[in-house]
Amino acid sequence: MKKVAIFDIDGTLIKVSSERQFFKYLIAERIVTTKDILRVVKVSLYRILNLNNLQVRKNKHYLKGKKADIIVQAAKTFFNEKLSPLISTKALEEIRCLKGKGYTIILLSGTLVPFVECFKDYCKADMGIGTHLESENGTLTGEIKGTYAYNNGKADIVKKLAKEYNIDLSNSYSYANQYVDVKFMRLTGFPVAVNASPMLRLYARRNNWCMATF
Repeated sequence: MKKVAIFDIDGTLIKVSSERQFFKYLIAERIVTTKDILRVVKVSLYRILNLNNLQVRKNKHYLKGKKADIIVQAAKTFFNEKLSPLISTKALEEIRCLKGKGYTIILLSGTLVPFVECFKDYCKADMGIGTHLESENGTLTGEIKGTYAYNNGKADIVKKLAKEYNIDLSNSYSYANQYVDVKFMRLTGFPVAVNASPMLRLYARRNNWCMATF
């Protein structure tokens, strides 16, 4: 059976939110306008009033109407200029060490797929899974497609991967920084709380999990 090491990205490989920083970049580059921001706010308020907070996280309406290829290229440029220097050298060393021991490296994050692909290539990971943006005829709709890699979604994805690729989760590692990641981390035999939030730190201590700082 295959053994893997699963890494979260935001807060784990880097200490910032990749998509939040990208949003600011798009505003500065005038790719995202005031009209786009107002649309995001409107959609978010509607979803909050309908008590669907998870749907708020899925709100990508600041990208609605944008050409997919333009956003992908902007993401690549932003990664190369702003995000790649922020990747933890300790994280890169950990990945290299695990690859040397025969582990398949998987990056699993709620951030956008164009970023996950950039991180995968930079970190020399074997697989990257992120948030797919829905598009119609090359234009983004502001919605996502597929399973959202956040909270329960991450656990569902890990279970699916384990079945599809014959992964021995009991002999695998997981690395993440937030308490919501516990659901997928506890599926693995060796969970590691990295740059842990207070709640994750408490949970990790109570369950004798390893902790690390990247």
